[in-house]
Amino acid sequence: MHYRFHNQADPLERARLRIVLATVIINVVAVALLVFAPWSNWRTGLALNLLDNFLLLSFVFLRRDQLIARLMVFGLAVGFAELPADAWLVAHTHTLNYAVGGGPMLWRSPAWMPFAWQVVAVQFGYLGLRLWGRFGGFGLCLIAALGAVNIPYYEEMARRIHWWTYSGCRMLSFTPYYIVLGEAGIAVALTLLAGQLRRGTWKKAILAGLVGGLGIFGCYALAYLVTDGLRSGR
Repeated sequence: MHYRFHNQADPLERARLRIVLATVIINVVAVALLVFAPWSNWRTGLALNLLDNFLLLSFVFLRRDQLIARLMVFGLAVGFAELPADAWLVAHTHTLNYAVGGGPMLWRSPAWMPFAWQVVAVQFGYLGLRLWGRFGGFGLCLIAALGAVNIPYYEEMARRIHWWTYSGCRMLSFTPYYIVLGEAGIAVALTLLAGQLRRGTWKKAILAGLVGGLGIFGCYALAYLVTDGLRSGR
């Protein structure tokens, strides 16, 4: 399996890579610093996602970049389609708790959560395409490994910066096993779906995002079954 990526030495591709990596680095550093902010809550999560969106939208406007624009539409659709997965984790598995963060809710999720997933979808969608285009199937393994490490970093830190907590499941420190396993699958799924957007339409970006949201549910459900459901006989 190999994705045919456009010339990665192209100036626009290099600029895309820089802006996406910039959002990754900003988020990692910001989350680490928020550990020292006892007042952190849902507002810091919202502010960080507004900053990410501002940077990405500015890039789209200045560069007239249709690919990043489609990825953002794709990501927003992912974010709203992911809400049932959150609701399932909160109400069915009883392992996820958003009460610690406070603030307005959208169903069972913080109101800013769709925008958090939007940024994740752009980051992993684009970086996954780069790795897939460069290394083929091995690139998909790399993005899966990145998903299994990078996203759970936020899960681990979320408790300390008052965004959400986990309990009642098998965990590595404060991160559930099913999150680590599920995020690896999610990173691959977002990459495969993003591969449809190079020459896609806005409608295609929305449909791919809705499928991505369902894929997140599937990845979490399967991972939970493997790590906790089978063990407990559920």
